[in-house]
Amino acid sequence: MYDLKKHYLVDKNLILKCIDRTLLSGELELGPEMKNFEKNFSKFCNSKYSISVSSGSMGLLIALKCLNLKKNDEVITVANSDIPTSHAITLAGAKIKWVDIEATSLNINPKEIEKNINSRTKVILPVHLFGIPANMKEIKKIASKYKLKIIEDACLATGAKFGKEKIGSIGDLTVFSFNPGKILDGIGPGGMITTNNKNFYLKILKLRDYGRGKRSFVNPIYSEIIGFNAKLSSVNAAVLNIRLKKLNSYIKKRRSNAKLYTELLTSKKITFQKPYNNSFPVWRNFTIRVKNRNCIYNSLRKKGFKVYKGYIPPNHLDICYKNKTQKLIKLPITEKISKEIINLPCHPYITKKEITNISSHINYLLGI
Repeated sequence: MYDLKKHYLVDKNLILKCIDRTLLSGELELGPEMKNFEKNFSKFCNSKYSISVSSGSMGLLIALKCLNLKKNDEVITVANSDIPTSHAITLAGAKIKWVDIEATSLNINPKEIEKNINSRTKVILPVHLFGIPANMKEIKKIASKYKLKIIEDACLATGAKFGKEKIGSIGDLTVFSFNPGKILDGIGPGGMITTNNKNFYLKILKLRDYGRGKRSFVNPIYSEIIGFNAKLSSVNAAVLNIRLKKLNSYIKKRRSNAKLYTELLTSKKITFQKPYNNSFPVWRNFTIRVKNRNCIYNSLRKKGFKVYKGYIPPNHLDICYKNKTQKLIKLPITEKISKEIINLPCHPYITKKEITNISSHINYLLGI
């Protein structure tokens, strides 16, 4: 799905120098590299504040914890995301309200959001699936109407836009992942939370560092609230600073690769994930739907193509939730599409020849 070796070799000398410089500085957490990366990322996303964290999963948990959710509070989200989206809600102590998706964008259906709002609803948590933005215009309208908070799961969507707004500057809180293989990725786990709310910013600073307001080498260090050890390493921040400068070029190549897939995959038996016309997708992978998915998938894997199925099973049918939800929750579009998805590699280092070979084999298998 991605080529991390090529990704490293392109900037090998720069990366090794920055790692050496960071290690020699002796400041391996909460140091200048991390602060510089946060500043640069805020500028990139047009957000007032960026707080780096140890992973996208921890970012989701901390963002939810920041809102002081109670036991019976509900968070509306989707079940076709990676499982950390749902785990974060459960770990934050709230209840998950899964709703169905659109068959076109594969993102949360705004109409289903409004149908499922009740007195316990506190948060809407859209997922920008595979780098394709959800309908933030409609989601913002609904959130405003019912006085709800928006936490965006943008772990696969760094650099995406809806309308003229960058993802990371729209919702109350937005969470990104920088794990290897993401749109912007480091050399280990990492994440970021962006916000335009100063109170959220100050609270998240505490939540990521054991609840500490500030550190001191002279006075006692007090934990003002219960928090986590969720700091981004300085070494990872240094590498991310290098790659952030090239992010627009990575995204340009991904978008070019996606366009090539749409031109080469000519079978009418293929359904593409469809972005909104006024959105700017970044294509973490190129997602197609086919009826006989397992047969096509198995043949592609046997040929050595690095393709993957989507997130299966959907969250509400995963082992940790299934016994509690199977009889109560029906998400027909989510469940149907989860059986049809194949994710094709769209990373910046895949060649035109490789995309052509994958596309040709899929067309052949579908009878073209």
